[in-house]
Parts: sequence; C-alpha cells; structure tokens
Amino acid sequence: MTLACTSPAHRRRPTLLIVGCGDVGLRVAKILRGRWRLIGITSSPGRCAELRAAGIVPLVADLDRPATLQRAAGLADAVLHLAPPPLQGASDPRTAHLLQALARRGVVRRIVYGSTSGVYGDCGDAFIDETRAVAPATDRARRRVDAEQRLRWHCRASAPA
Repeated sequence: MTLACTSPAHRRRPTLLIVGCGDVGLRVAKILRGRWRLIGITSSPGRCAELRAAGIVPLVADLDRPATLQRAAGLADAVLHLAPPPLQGASDPRTAHLLQALARRGVVRRIVYGSTSGVYGDCGDAFIDETRAVAPATDRARRRVDAEQRLRWHCRASAPA
C-alpha cells in the first residue's frame, strides 16, 4: 500500500517576492518566516546579509533598470510590493518595470500593494475606505494612483477567463 504524505511539513511552501525590504517588508518577513519561502528585491548588494538574517533570499535588482528584474519572473506565487515610486513625475515607471518582468513567465496569483492614504486627497479627518474615489493632490499621490491603476490593469489582464 502506498500513502501520500500530506502533512504541512512535506508540502511545498508558497513563495513570496517582497519588493521593498524596508521596515514594513522586514516586519512581514518576520511574521511569514517558516511558512513562506521569502525572496526580497534589494538594489543594494550591501543589504544581502541583513536580508538573509531575516530569512529572505536576496535578489539584487533595481526597479529603475528593467534588465535587472528579469530574474524575478516566475519566482513567486505572490508579490508584496512596498517599494516607493520615484521622487519625481506623475507616473510610476518602477511598478511598470516590475509588472513587465513578472509577466514574462507565469502568472502571479496575488499581488499586494502598499499605497498611501494620500491618493484620496485631503479628507478632513473623515473615515474613508477603498471605495472612495481617488483625488490625489500631490505628484507623490499621483504616482501612487498610477501604480494602483497599473496593478489593477495587470491583474485584470492576467486573470483566468
């Protein structure tokens, strides 16, 4: 008789690609370590030891240099995108570069994006949720709205029919 072992220890752990391994990314890694295989994009080779110590496999890449992101394609089941947009402009080419790289191979099942409440403009201390229409008042907020729109389009385009 043959039995298949289905205990959690014998199943493949899902892989999470953390894009933006700053304070929040490292906190998430601490929570998920052991349950997920963690890969983190860093543009600084000097941070690799810190990421390894946090249980994250470092991937040196730069969101401003699309060619460096090619290795990220097909690596993860899910992506946690915490990297900020560039400091100037009204769009977020960094998110565009990331999505182009991810689309090259396979489909990521889930993408979580850390945005900002600034996308809603000045709400005068009112309670808001994500159903509120965006009204960015600064270029920084416009860059975040651009990233949200790119992510929404990417997820709709890659969703199963």
